[in-house]
Amino acid sequence: MRNRILTSLAALWAIWITAGPAQAADELSLMAGPFGTGSYALGNAIEQISKKTKGAVGIVASESPGLVFNVRKLGKEPDLKASTFTPYTTGLGYLAVNGMKPFKEKYPPAKLIANYLLGSVWLATFDPDIKSIKDLVGKRVALGRPPQILWTVEPELLLKKGWGLHDKITIERLGTKPAAQALLDGKVDAAIIGGYANVASGEFKPSPQTAELMASGRTLYHIPWGKEAVQKTMDSGVGVNHIAVPKGAVIGLDAPLDGFFDAIAWVAYPEFSDDKAYKLTKMIIDNVGEFKDYHALGKLMAPETLAYGWKAENIHPGALKAYKEAGLVD
Repeated sequence: MRNRILTSLAALWAIWITAGPAQAADELSLMAGPFGTGSYALGNAIEQISKKTKGAVGIVASESPGLVFNVRKLGKEPDLKASTFTPYTTGLGYLAVNGMKPFKEKYPPAKLIANYLLGSVWLATFDPDIKSIKDLVGKRVALGRPPQILWTVEPELLLKKGWGLHDKITIERLGTKPAAQALLDGKVDAAIIGGYANVASGEFKPSPQTAELMASGRTLYHIPWGKEAVQKTMDSGVGVNHIAVPKGAVIGLDAPLDGFFDAIAWVAYPEFSDDKAYKLTKMIIDNVGEFKDYHALGKLMAPETLAYGWKAENIHPGALKAYKEAGLVD
């Protein structure tokens, strides 16, 4: 009996030596956005997916004051960069790298892990005589709050760099919901609206205040940014890209609208190892269809959208390897 026990133990020891100990998952931190935002909701989703899959990475997502805060914090505490990834946008990157407001200093560029939303906004009005951005000269336009990249900063850059009319239009930075209310109340002539796109399927999900305007029962007229203005803005270095918002995406849009999108993404800095980036990105690619089970915005995520709009040199090398293996990037 004793010999049989010793033989069994020896066999188990031989198996353990041959196989080696189980590899522990890399523990990663995600600085998500404020509670109630898409960044927060999808940050919680990726944490839950990492737990469910029990794969090569384990993620702990935490609420943060916002994307600008995250860039500043990682700049002040660079040791965090080795295990932390964060929400980001291409427009935010343009401001951070150049040290433009709301930043007071320059920050190094971050590298793409994966897009989770493609945001597109434009101006809308109840006035049928306002058909072009040029028709807004001398009029009042309501945007989001001053720090909001997609809803305020980028539209202002389009007005300035794309149209050259920034100083001829009265800009009121109210916040997304107050902007819609100001339009409803007749206090402004146009307001910022928009939402999020899946460029693979053509699906578009209006933002809450856009849906509110659509439900007002009044005829909403949409003002295109125009391909030329978007290209001028891109040529100036602003990290946006062309998009044609599909016909019927919102009420009153009876033809595709020439506009721009900003890729809202998870990114990491070069201190984040290629191996971690590869494992994280592969997990996202393999489970991208699961995000819809955690939040409605997850329905807009698809393999084809994960690296959409990014040049290869701006993708984290580890993530790029995963995309190439999946046939999503050449």
